Amino acid sequence: MPNGSRFFLIPDAQLRKVQDLADELGFSPAHEDVLPSVYPCELSGLAVRYLIDDATYNEGPPRRRLDGLHPSLPPSARTVPLPAACAAFARIAAREKRASPVRSGVIQQLSSVVAYSLFDMSYEGDYMEILSNDQPLSEAEMLEIEHAVKEIRSWTFRKDEEWIKDMLIDIYTGRKPFVISLAEVIDV
Repeated sequence: MPNGSRFFLIPDAQLRKVQDLADELGFSPAHEDVLPSVYPCELSGLAVRYLIDDATYNEGPPRRRLDGLHPSLPPSARTVPLPAACAAFARIAAREKRASPVRSGVIQQLSSVVAYSLFDMSYEGDYMEILSNDQPLSEAEMLEIEHAVKEIRSWTFRKDEEWIKDMLIDIYTGRKPFVISLAEVIDV
């Protein structure tokens, strides 16, 4: 996160190992009164949160978070592959009630992860101009979509999670709108 907070997706079976590692390093889980929950993963009640340090922003309690592991990971530490992150977000959203703020936040994070990973999200100037839906896509935009769909098609998911790939392809080819598609499909 831009404020220096770090988040890690941990398989359920390994969460206890992460907590043991944090204990060995002298970290204690952060209590809600010291570090209020603000991110969807924290609101789900499934996150284990630690303070990285005593950094404060203007006033109030420390806010830099560490969800999972020590911030000085060795260079050999790896991030999860994009398909695994997308599957994790979809599984989290699927466990939440349809109108849940956690679910909405996770769906928003899923869209951001895919967009920032597969599309050019840079822009010039002081603001981004949002074109109307009836504006035809440029050749560069069409190529970007083609590349993104090709990339998504190459992803491997568990047998019971292939729907995630199909859903993302339908969304990025324009066959289904993002939020409606996720809301329908994630109700599985």
